Parts: sequence; structure tokens; C-alpha cells
Amino acid sequence: MGDFQDLPRQIDGEVEAEGKGGREHMERLRDRFDLVEQIIDRRRELHLTQQQVAAAAGLHQSVVSRIEQGVNPTVRTLEALAWALDARLTLTGRRAG
Repeated sequence: MGDFQDLPRQIDGEVEAEGKGGREHMERLRDRFDLVEQIIDRRRELHLTQQQVAAAAGLHQSVVSRIEQGVNPTVRTLEALAWALDARLTLTGRRAG
């Protein structure tokens, strides 16, 4: 079994078989995958454990773990994680303009 970062590629084939509806659903989920990947990458870049990030963010380690597994965090939790990871929350466009 691959790691979380391989999951979107593994799912792509299944989603494609579902047609247009499956592709639209996957596109909505892609943002969630991207966010989780950014959180994990930033934590690793800073050489921090989930426990260290949780302590700096005022969260339980289990919350950080669940977010890294793809559970939807609240905006407040994202703000705390961003602060702990010395990062900013931003929105970027998906479509080339």
C-alpha cells in the first residue's frame, strides 16, 4: 500500500470509470489532498513531529494526526496550524487566466 501522497493517483483510475460526475467529485477533493500535503510537507521541512506542531498550535497530537489523514479541520484549527508551522493561509486560483 502507498502513502497518503499516492492516494490521489490511485483514486484517479477509479474516478475516471465513473465518468463526468466522478471527475467533478475528485476535483473538489483534490483541494483537500493538496492542503493535507502542504501541511505534511511544511512540518517535515521544519523537522517537527506531530506532537511538536500540536503543542505549538495548542492542539492535541491526535488532531494533527487526523488532519494529516484527511479529516476536515476548522478554519480556527488551520489558523493555529499555520501559526505553529510559520506559514500563512492563502487562497490561490486553480484556473490559468
